[in-house]
Amino acid sequence: MTYYRILLFITSAMLLGFSGCGPDNPDGRINVTGTILLNGKPFEGDGAVVFSPQSGETDAGGQAPILNGKFFCTKRSAPKPGKYIVRLFSVQEYDSGTNQPLRKLAAEGVRLEKGRKYLAKVIPDEFNVNSTIEFEVIKGKRNVFRYDIVTDYKPSFDEQ
Repeated sequence: MTYYRILLFITSAMLLGFSGCGPDNPDGRINVTGTILLNGKPFEGDGAVVFSPQSGETDAGGQAPILNGKFFCTKRSAPKPGKYIVRLFSVQEYDSGTNQPLRKLAAEGVRLEKGRKYLAKVIPDEFNVNSTIEFEVIKGKRNVFRYDIVTDYKPSFDEQ
């Protein structure tokens, strides 16, 4: 459940960061764009990318939603220059009967029985809460983060 609480916190923080008033970039944040792949293919679905500062400076980090494998950290949601641990999160709904993503089944026109869906993390802990992925944000440079999540991890109803 800790994973889901972290994802809820990140999502809430992103929504609060996108709404609000004031200057777009009051403290020197640097835009970061990127692509997230899953086993060499664009990541399907939604998720979040979080830049956690290695310096310990609590207000330096950044975050953005991942939409179909792409993200854009801009303005107040972008990180400040520095070194970061990158964390990748995604939770999607799955069908407990087939262990397939609901999004995929809906696209195929499959009708589901009531009560057969569950939430599952799509990206394993080694890429989020236990991440060691490093990235440096550099002022005056085009900062592009591209990462391929190579894993044989499959969400499972049994994990829930």
